[in-house]
Amino acid sequence: MASLDNPQTPLLMSPVFAMVAGESSGDTLGADLVRSLKRRYPNARFVGIGGPKMIAEGFESWFPMEALSVMGFFEVIKHLPSLLKIRKNLIKRLIELQPNVFIGIDAPDFNFKVESVLKSKNITAIHYVGPSVWAWREKRLAKIKQAVDGVLVLFPFEPDYYHRYGIPVKFVGHPIANQFPEEPNTSVAKQRLGFSVDDSITAILPGSRMSEIERMSDVYIQAAKKLAIIYPAMQFAIPCVHQKALERVQQSINSFGKGLKIKLFLGQSRDVLEACDQALVTSGTATLECALMKKPLVLAIAVHPISYWLMKRLATTQWIGLPNILANKPLVTELIQENATADKIAFNMGRLVVDTQLRERQVDAFRHQYHQLKQNASELAADAIEEWMKK
Repeated sequence: MASLDNPQTPLLMSPVFAMVAGESSGDTLGADLVRSLKRRYPNARFVGIGGPKMIAEGFESWFPMEALSVMGFFEVIKHLPSLLKIRKNLIKRLIELQPNVFIGIDAPDFNFKVESVLKSKNITAIHYVGPSVWAWREKRLAKIKQAVDGVLVLFPFEPDYYHRYGIPVKFVGHPIANQFPEEPNTSVAKQRLGFSVDDSITAILPGSRMSEIERMSDVYIQAAKKLAIIYPAMQFAIPCVHQKALERVQQSINSFGKGLKIKLFLGQSRDVLEACDQALVTSGTATLECALMKKPLVLAIAVHPISYWLMKRLATTQWIGLPNILANKPLVTELIQENATADKIAFNMGRLVVDTQLRERQVDAFRHQYHQLKQNASELAADAIEEWMKK
């Protein structure tokens, strides 16, 4: 309720916040944000498209979030008519409602069009989770500037990119950091997975996409075989994202890993990371998760040659691993394309095992990155939304 000391206009006593989340991670971000905004505006209304976590917070989802959760070029083409129909109807309803602010949570292909139209109608448009312009196609920011009134980003190096284009931006931290402990309890995690506390464990994270697993699984197991020759007591743990991935990795073990002390797990990637002493990781979020768990790692990945050619042409950073991008230096060895061989992987993993200074250098940097990213993201996001919202 408004007071004489802290007056609020009637408009902002019961504001309307419109949001669109397109997948599970966005639903989590959206639910946290709804909670933070409700504490500031108890009578607020929240509408748009959200998932079960947002709905549980009192969010009115006008369309099922699952309709937006479409991955892959051909799948998007197949569902394009229904996606365009949903977006058209959503925009129409929002223009009629005139919310105080619209917050598009990730899902850039869907949300930037919504934001652009609403901004042209004088409705504050904010995008939460800036697209990876720091990795490729920085020039997208020229179009993004026309579409939004502000962008909330997850990494501390991102605001500089937006400042160059005059886009209001706020670093809010990465919510995934809150899911990791201050320090891993490696001994307990080893026992939880059936290892001894004294076992030397190397985790192999083969990726979440079957294309990655198909391309790299054999090489990873061949590298593990070579590593085990140097360190006969070493054991290996591999979390597999689903049954199909597990079966493909088992196929590699049958072909190249006879005699290896190796355990496969269905899921449980966080448990495996906490239990390991070092890790071999593909690119992507897995490298960040490994860093947040403060585990030394080597990155090794090969992609389709055409994909690699395109990435090289469009890339805006020297590195592909998030720990290196955050550190702005080659903190973690990256073995890419023709360098991602079993021999080179085994050599660099072996060096990681014995080089105490290298391990300490990585872990010290990972602790710093953990504290950088572990912010109260939803509160910082709510602060920025209040600042940018047209009163």
